[in-house]
Amino acid sequence: MESNITLTKKQVGSYPKIASELSGVSLDIEQWEKGRSMSDKLLQQSHDIAKKMESVGFSAYDHESDLTLVGLNSRQHSKLPPFRNVTIIPWVARKKRNKSSKELEYFLQKNPNARTWVHTTGKRCTLKELPERLENLHAKFGRVNSQPFMKKFGAKFVFRSTEFGEIAKTDEGLSFHPHCHSVLVLDRKLPGESWSLLVSKICKYFVHWSYDAGKIKSVKELVKYCVKPSDLEHLNGYELLSIHQITTNKRLVEFLGHLRKQRQNHNKDNVRLVRRKGVLTKTQNWNASKKKHPKWLLPVDDHSGRGPTIVAWVPPTAVFTHITEPCFLVHGLGRNDPSTLLDSWEVQRMQAEINKHSIKVHTKTLTHHKNNSYTKPHNENKSITIQKNTRSERIPPPRKFIDSVVCTN
Repeated sequence: MESNITLTKKQVGSYPKIASELSGVSLDIEQWEKGRSMSDKLLQQSHDIAKKMESVGFSAYDHESDLTLVGLNSRQHSKLPPFRNVTIIPWVARKKRNKSSKELEYFLQKNPNARTWVHTTGKRCTLKELPERLENLHAKFGRVNSQPFMKKFGAKFVFRSTEFGEIAKTDEGLSFHPHCHSVLVLDRKLPGESWSLLVSKICKYFVHWSYDAGKIKSVKELVKYCVKPSDLEHLNGYELLSIHQITTNKRLVEFLGHLRKQRQNHNKDNVRLVRRKGVLTKTQNWNASKKKHPKWLLPVDDHSGRGPTIVAWVPPTAVFTHITEPCFLVHGLGRNDPSTLLDSWEVQRMQAEINKHSIKVHTKTLTHHKNNSYTKPHNENKSITIQKNTRSERIPPPRKFIDSVVCTN
C-alpha cells in the first residue's frame, strides 16, 4: 500500500513545484496596465467581429461553453469568452498562435543561427484568387525540403506562417497580398559562395519574390495574425464570412522537418513548455495524462463530472493583479460562487503542496547564501538595526477581461 505522500505526488503532479517557482513575481504596474488595456481592446474587437458574423447567420459563439478562470491567491474570477474555433476572431487566433510560438521559440533556443525568410505570391489578388494562391504557396513548401539543392547544402525549412497581408477595398472587391514567413536551418556552416548559390536556388524555386531576412530577432515577427484585427474591423459580416470560409481547413501555420518532430515528441511524451527566468524549459503536463484527466481534477464527491469541475491548473500569471499567482480553470460554474471551490478539499490540498514547495525553495536559498557568503566579524557591543521596508505597492483593480493566460495551455 502506497504512503499518503507518494499518492499525493502522483495526484498533483509537477504543478506545485512550478507554481512555487513562478508565483509572487511583481510586474511593473504601468506595463501591466498597458498590457491589460491592449488585451481588453483585442477582446472587444473579437466580440465586434463575432457579432457581425452572427448578424449574417453564422454561429460565432459556443453557447454551451462555460469556462471560468479563478485566481488562487486573489480569489477573483472571470468568465472566458465562449468563441467558437474561428481563426479570424483575434482572441481565438492569439490563443492558437501562443502554443506555436512556444514550440518555435524552444526550437530556436537550440538553433540560434536559424534564419528567417519572406516569400510572396506575386501582385495583389482578389478574394476569388486567394485560395489558389494559398494552395500553390503551401504546395511549394510541401516539396522544398526534398529538392536536390536543399539536400546538397544541408538546408531545411522547419516552419511556415501564412498571412493575407493588408486588406484593401477596390472596385473588384477585397484585395489581398498573401505571403508567408519561414525559418531555414543549416546542418553546417556554408562558405560565402555556397550560401549565395543556395539563396539563388531557393529564390528560383519559389518563382515569386523571396528573400533572406537574416537571423531571427523575435518569434513574434514570425507568428502573427493571418489578418490584422484592425483590417477585420472595417469589414461587414458577409466579407468576414467569406474570409473565414477560405481559412477553413487551411493550415496557415505549419511545422516542418525537425520542428515537426520536436512537437510530435512533446505530444508523445506528454510534455509542456514553461518559461523560467526568461527561458523555456520542458516539464511533464500536470493537467492530464495522454488518455484522460486524472480523477483528482474532478470534484471529490462526484467523479462523474457533474457540477462545477476544475479542468486545468494554469501556470502562475498576472491576470487579476500585477503579481503572478496560480490559477485554475473551472467548467460549469454558471452563476455559482467560486468560493465553494476555493474552499474545497482539492484546492486546499493543492495550496498546501504549493506552500510546501515554497518553503523548500526558501530554505535552499537561505542555506546557499549562508554556506557561500563571508561573515565579517563585528563588535558585539554595537547593536545591529534592521530597517523594515514600509513601502507599499498599489494593487490594481481586478481585470475586466482575461489576457492570454489560457492560451498557454
